[in-house]
Amino acid sequence: MANPIKLLVSDMDGTVLSGKQRIEPETIQAIEAAREQGVEFAIATGRNYLNAKELTDAAGIHCPIIASNGARVMTVDGEELSATTLTTEQAQQIYGIISQYEVFFEMFCDRGLVTAQGATIDAAYDSLKELSEESDRAKQVLDFFHDRYYVHEDVKMIDGFRSYIRNQAGQVFKFISFSFDQELMKKIWQEIEQKVDGVYVTSSGHDNIEVMAVGADKGTAVKILADHLGVPIEQVAVIGDNLNDLPMFKVAGKAIAMGNGHDEAKAIAHHVTKSNDEHGVGYAIQQLASRAW
Repeated sequence: MANPIKLLVSDMDGTVLSGKQRIEPETIQAIEAAREQGVEFAIATGRNYLNAKELTDAAGIHCPIIASNGARVMTVDGEELSATTLTTEQAQQIYGIISQYEVFFEMFCDRGLVTAQGATIDAAYDSLKELSEESDRAKQVLDFFHDRYYVHEDVKMIDGFRSYIRNQAGQVFKFISFSFDQELMKKIWQEIEQKVDGVYVTSSGHDNIEVMAVGADKGTAVKILADHLGVPIEQVAVIGDNLNDLPMFKVAGKAIAMGNGHDEAKAIAHHVTKSNDEHGVGYAIQQLASRAW
């Protein structure tokens, strides 16, 4: 008989979060039920730590958080277990490549999210407005973009971005770039891999690429967290939906892909659960608890 699961690690977007960008009551109940049975719960997300914690706090879930695709591992008490950052040279090179294509990007730092001041933001917003008339996905991104930049101002806009990078030595966790032009995203991905040494490029959706230092991935981070909690990796289950989840799928004792997930995630998963809007994480927890999986 397989070892019982002692640690469950879940991705956020497209996984534990519904399409309404929140953890639904049905999922919260399943997580709490698992905890009552002695199963630890943790998050592994591409989001930065502060943003991820806001979402878990809103759901009343206090747990360890793997942030920025594994670049940062935080305990339930907010202690930093691990931090894997980009060097100043790597950050400058990545920014140089992204900026020449005038696509929108964000840089994840110790104190939050930043982007370069300039016309790129307004141009991206105008482009999304046009696309949103024909695409539900573009409309969803437009609403998110509007709240993030023009309402809540979650992302700080920086003038003199190269100078800012120099002042952030050892504090840059990740770059993320967005575009609905998938060929352009592919081109930027390839150029970064070819020209910047020591980085790991992945994606959490068809309209983005994400860049971290080598060693900053969800698989490495899950092993660090499991070791800290004293849980053998064979007794860890992970749940995710996209390419940035593959590293943790490859190391965990049990990998579960979302029904709405990327084909590559489904291909290597041990099981496929329901979609995020069908409470797929909660369903997976029930299957694990009953030992059906």
